[in-house]
Amino acid sequence: MISGDGDEGWYIRDIGAGHGRQLWRITHQTATRTGVTNAEGGPGSYYSVEPGETIWACLRRQTPWLEGMKEPGPFQRMIRAPGDYHPRIARPIALMETAKLWLPELAAEQRYITGAQSQLTSLVAQLQAICRVVQPAPSTLSAYGHEIRNLLILAATEVEMHWRGILVANGLSKKQFRTEDYVKLAGPLGLKAYQVRFHPYPDLAPIVPFATWDADTPTQSLAWYAAYNAVKHNREHEFERATLLDALAAVAACAVLLVAQFGDRALVLDLSRILGVEAPDWPLEEMYLMPQTDEGWIMQPHPALS
Repeated sequence: MISGDGDEGWYIRDIGAGHGRQLWRITHQTATRTGVTNAEGGPGSYYSVEPGETIWACLRRQTPWLEGMKEPGPFQRMIRAPGDYHPRIARPIALMETAKLWLPELAAEQRYITGAQSQLTSLVAQLQAICRVVQPAPSTLSAYGHEIRNLLILAATEVEMHWRGILVANGLSKKQFRTEDYVKLAGPLGLKAYQVRFHPYPDLAPIVPFATWDADTPTQSLAWYAAYNAVKHNREHEFERATLLDALAAVAACAVLLVAQFGDRALVLDLSRILGVEAPDWPLEEMYLMPQTDEGWIMQPHPALS
């Protein structure tokens, strides 16, 4: 993570539509564009202050970039230094033309990913079997039954496994995690904005499984997760809470967590025929930056989780 001093840090300059983005290293004394040969000797790629001048005054004097704008003008300061990333938290790469979710060093997680893909495939198959009996539509989402309950329990426990794994990977170690721990993941993974479509069931609106997640009521604010806890512990009196809508939401949550951790490529072709996962539009400053040195990617626990 950047431990900057004042305005010092890494910045993206967005040139505008069709012109791409530039990465700059800005200090109190200099502004240097990276990724170009001989930046200090090239035009428009290096600026150095005069005595008593700020770097922004220097840029304002020598370029039109800040004309009519407050500092830092067209420069967006990045939260992370190049090469820094958080374990099991996928983000777009800032300078890529297409903002696809990506996790550095994905190969190291391949065993876990393969297991999660297999389990999600199994959950989807169970959902499809249920939906051959009950056609998913707004009028049938309150249907409940034993197979729906079983699917809800399996999917929700898979969600819990993902939650625990992300927290542990980011340095949070506890004997027993609670929902107030899990809800910390909502912001770093952008979970509230993820949407899931079930392609074979066009009558269904997109499902947003984490949209209502709230730290003040971390269990009850997720209706499908509250239903899971109810029917897991008290089927006799809470059986009707195991609805088709809750089962769909729990399966959708599994798909979201797979993509949010490992990127778009984690949703393999067979799954993507059934599920469509729409990721949030990440702010530019939250994206990852490619390494600028031979040191490569550096794993850093997310400060909100460790």
